[in-house]
Amino acid sequence: MPPGLACGPWPRQQWKETGGRSIGSGDPLGLGDRKDAAMRMVWRGTISFGLVTIPVRLYVATESKNVPSHQIHISDGGRVQYKRVCSIDGAEVPYEEIGRGYESATGELVVLSDVDLAMLPAKTSRSIEVISFLPLAAVDPIYLDRSYYVEPEPQGARAYRLLRDALRKQGRVAVAKVTLREREIVAVLRVHDEVLVLATMLWPDEVREPRFGFQAGEAEWSTPSEELAMAEALIDSLSDQQLDPDRYRDVHRETLTALIDAKASGRTVASEAEPGAPPLDLLNALRASIEAAKERRSTGNGGRRRPAPSAAATTAAAKKRQKKPTEKPAEPVRGAPKKRG
Repeated sequence: MPPGLACGPWPRQQWKETGGRSIGSGDPLGLGDRKDAAMRMVWRGTISFGLVTIPVRLYVATESKNVPSHQIHISDGGRVQYKRVCSIDGAEVPYEEIGRGYESATGELVVLSDVDLAMLPAKTSRSIEVISFLPLAAVDPIYLDRSYYVEPEPQGARAYRLLRDALRKQGRVAVAKVTLREREIVAVLRVHDEVLVLATMLWPDEVREPRFGFQAGEAEWSTPSEELAMAEALIDSLSDQQLDPDRYRDVHRETLTALIDAKASGRTVASEAEPGAPPLDLLNALRASIEAAKERRSTGNGGRRRPAPSAAATTAAAKKRQKKPTEKPAEPVRGAPKKRG
């Protein structure tokens, strides 16, 4: 077995291999309890802009829903463990003997002690300091990193709501500096539903510059008018006013979870292979896509069936369709009296 790896038993797990499925008293895949964990406060401080100060707390806004898995020893089902091993003498290193080496521009490892690290500028501020305000569209999403929900302390709720409502009305975000984990970073405060969200930002040199071969031909590229019109029509046919996340499903996670549950209970799952469609040229593909989008839109609700009308609505519609009683036509004038001469 390679250095740093070791095989160990699962706690309270009696492994048994039967037809490719695991049977035991434990829960090796951690699927027994899939309840969402409660949000935990990770930071407490203030939002400051101008002379206004709002005491707030931060909570991590997102969580991973990946199905947990572990490396195992196939022959006996033991969990594979990692150990801290020195690459020179192969000995296991205790935690108190572990230092930190930083890689230089030339690839050399430079060891920095606690004394060296103490020379770094200390950042202990507990404030989200607003620097400026920008239109929402001015912030490229590629610079956004992690998101945190911002909750006001009870005494700061009024000022919090005022800032939230002002940002929403003007369609702006607040650019701020904040210190998280002893490192000062840039972030933006934006409105999400009825709360503020602090989204940390990447530094400019952390965003890679795209360099692809097709970019060399941009100078000679001329957009074909017919294909462009078809592409615009397709975009219009698939456009919505706002994003509806509930329309989408994590098919991979659902299928993987069903497969795990099936194998754990001894059932088999049949794979469904989708037949591949013959490739189309660009123009025909655009036309076919527009027709398919129109077909989906015709059903309403993004391809879902419309809800059945209520009994009251049906009765009202039936009354509207009833014809009004026809009035008796006026009798024609049989003749005008002759003038007496």
